[in-house]
Amino acid sequence: MWRRLRWPISVNLLLLGIILPAYALAAPPDQKPGVVPRALHDRALAEGEVRVLVELALPSGRVAEGALASQARDAYRQEITATGSRVLGRLASHHYRVLRRYLTSPLLALSVGPSALKELEAANLPVKRVMADRIHKPVLWDSVPLIGADQAWALGFDGSGRTVAVIDSGVDSAHPFLAGKVIDEACYSTTSGFQSQSLCPNGADEQIGPGAGVYCPLDLEGCWHGTHVAGIVAGDGTPFDLPIWGVGRGASIMSIQVFSRITSFLDCGGAPPCLGAYTSDILAALERVYDLRTVHDFASVNMSLGGGLFSGPCDDEPYKPFIDNLRAAGIATVIASGNDGSPNQISAPACVSSAVSVGATTKDDRVADYSNVAPFMSLFAPGDEIISSYPGENFAVASGTSMAAPHVAGAWAILKQAAPTASVDAILQALTSTGLPITDPRAGTGTTKPRIQVDLALSVLLGDNQEPPALSVTPTSQDFGTVAVGGSVDRTFVVQNTGGGILTGSASANSPFSIVSGGSFNLGPNSTQSVVVRFRPTAPGVVSANVSFTSNGGDVTVAVTGIGAGVSAIVPSPIDLATPPATFTITGYGFANLGYGLPVVNFMRNGALIAQARATGLAGSTTLTVPYPTPATSLTPNLPGLSAGQIQAQVWHQTSSTPTFSLIGSGTLTATDTRGVSGIVPNPVDLATRPATFTITGTGFANLGFGLPVVNFMRNGAFVAQARATGLAGGTTLTVPYPTPATSLTPNLPGLSVGTVQAQVWQQTSANSFSLIGSATLTVTDTRVTGISPDAINVAMPPASFTITGNGFANLGFGLPVVNFMRGGTLLAQARATALMSTTLTVPFPTTATTLTPNLPGLSAGTVQAQVWLQTGTNSFSFFGSATLTVSGP
Repeated sequence: MWRRLRWPISVNLLLLGIILPAYALAAPPDQKPGVVPRALHDRALAEGEVRVLVELALPSGRVAEGALASQARDAYRQEITATGSRVLGRLASHHYRVLRRYLTSPLLALSVGPSALKELEAANLPVKRVMADRIHKPVLWDSVPLIGADQAWALGFDGSGRTVAVIDSGVDSAHPFLAGKVIDEACYSTTSGFQSQSLCPNGADEQIGPGAGVYCPLDLEGCWHGTHVAGIVAGDGTPFDLPIWGVGRGASIMSIQVFSRITSFLDCGGAPPCLGAYTSDILAALERVYDLRTVHDFASVNMSLGGGLFSGPCDDEPYKPFIDNLRAAGIATVIASGNDGSPNQISAPACVSSAVSVGATTKDDRVADYSNVAPFMSLFAPGDEIISSYPGENFAVASGTSMAAPHVAGAWAILKQAAPTASVDAILQALTSTGLPITDPRAGTGTTKPRIQVDLALSVLLGDNQEPPALSVTPTSQDFGTVAVGGSVDRTFVVQNTGGGILTGSASANSPFSIVSGGSFNLGPNSTQSVVVRFRPTAPGVVSANVSFTSNGGDVTVAVTGIGAGVSAIVPSPIDLATPPATFTITGYGFANLGYGLPVVNFMRNGALIAQARATGLAGSTTLTVPYPTPATSLTPNLPGLSAGQIQAQVWHQTSSTPTFSLIGSGTLTATDTRGVSGIVPNPVDLATRPATFTITGTGFANLGFGLPVVNFMRNGAFVAQARATGLAGGTTLTVPYPTPATSLTPNLPGLSVGTVQAQVWQQTSANSFSLIGSATLTVTDTRVTGISPDAINVAMPPASFTITGNGFANLGFGLPVVNFMRGGTLLAQARATALMSTTLTVPFPTTATTLTPNLPGLSAGTVQAQVWLQTGTNSFSFFGSATLTVSGP
């Protein structure tokens, strides 16, 4: 019973190189130069014998029979046999074994000892050259439609009646994907001393007939290879309801197993055993196909094997006459180019000029990075990640030029079914002229070769009037929307070949539009490609341009539009903060309400946000009305507000309710500030006769909605008093009450005192923020206390009392004034006055009994300040003035 579809492994198969012994000893003397490579002599001496291919020097000089008339072929074969026998007769007294004799090409495959090798170089022996019998190593459903094979099937051509010979590691003919496909089998595999063992099922070096071409044992890496290749050529899952097919799904397979178990460390290039195919066995397989050319209707031979690297045709390789014979019989020899990743060399035997050499592409039509490519290579075909049959009713994915070649071999079966008499040249020309051009970007100049397109080649061979390519582009116009200057947005156009043939063309765009990807295209019928265009505006404005598509299937011009969003100007600018405008007008492009409110303007300096306002009006998409920024207009609390200097007015779209914002652009705003304080009256003031109010003049005074300006009276950076203005005339005159605790916003300030004071004017900009306008200098004097008598005393003989003179002494309802005797900020003693006249206080000498504050040290020698304090409440006092007292004593 058929098992369910399985993928047991994923393989990246590499076409392994030919292993050549590397010897460098001189050739034996007195021999024909160049007949036997020196390395072969050395290997024969080292190992006792060596496998070689001997090319015979025929009297006729011919090397292949393919070009001969049929009546001359028997004579040519007799010439080969006779010349071979002459050579073998000369070797009779030497150690040698015949491995293969060929009927159609003048070659002998021998195993020879050192003396026999010398004899082959004898001057009168008909030997043209002696070569090493080298060892070679083995190097879908979405790939089949890619090359148009399904289109050929729809026309009734699937390779039926044609046979493809798969020269490989054998085929699992019992696999359901290949059921009934294998119609003939052969095996050429060699047992050669310690070097190799035959893998033919009968154990011999040759086996013909049913079962001979079965896959080799899977304990050797690569034995699955032939089954996988055969599935790509002609597998058919239709009878088993599998959605997978080979290219020539109706074709038959001849399986020829040519690999041997190599047991030599040297030939394996490492620990044996390994899988390898001798050149002599491959040639025997090619000759077997040629011999059966009248038995089976061969379309092609597939060889996914080889090695070495050649930068030009290798027509001196021994494969050439065998491939020529097949080509003369109308049979293509399709060979993988190799997987060394070379951009200018391919492997043997693909390098033979009469072979059809195939490199690998990916399914998106790029050259596979492992594929060998050269200017003299024939074709490309898909070879990357190809699913096909694997021994044991399984399936596997594999990659390599080994997978590309059977796509071409299977396609050949389709084309030969459609055009049975077509020559190899004719079919190759059809594939070449209709294939999709693929350029290898790895080489400096780049090699361009066609990737097969079976349906188009079929049309050529059938003589159809091929429909020309036709270009279609969608969409037919495109609006890129609004994009901030310096930003970008991409849009995709789809290019399609709606006609036949190969559509070749390119795309270009006018600035500020550009082509990001897909700028050139090569498309088969109905194929599509994406072309990505980018809009990157460099200045604000509405932009209209064209994207042009030119091709051999016509030209298409697509109109594209977009808006470069940005800020052109902000008016008014400059502004004077003394007379700020009610609003700004910001012009530009792309302004919008995205459903979350009008744009917000951030006023920035050196990356810091100093003010903010949301627009209150929008005209079209080009004009914003923005109120002058105040705390009331801000979304962000406690901003300092505008100040003199350069400011960036950034316009932001609100893009969500989260909220999130997108920058549109910015304009430069210049702010000046003629606000300031020019004077304060009266000035100076005497604390003895203090004024009820001050008049402060200047510019820019205003009530910003949070009260009139506040004046801070400062000395050396410290608050001494505070008062809020009670009157404002225009923006130039403030009326400010004399500062008292009642007028202060800040509690427990000391109040004005003798000296210089800075009267700072602050605008209130929010409930808890203020902005400095300027300041004026106020001079404070104090004639309230004029002296103390006596002013010099000795504590040994203290006076009973002091008399302090001045102006304005008073009892405010809480007792007579109190005198603090101070030195360096320390309270030494204290006494309350006992008598008051308007200009005179009588104060007792301070003692413990007179103090309001316990535990004072009392007067001591030195200078003392006698400070007079008026009592203003039950527990509050106001400083009045002071006099200097000099104290002496013990």
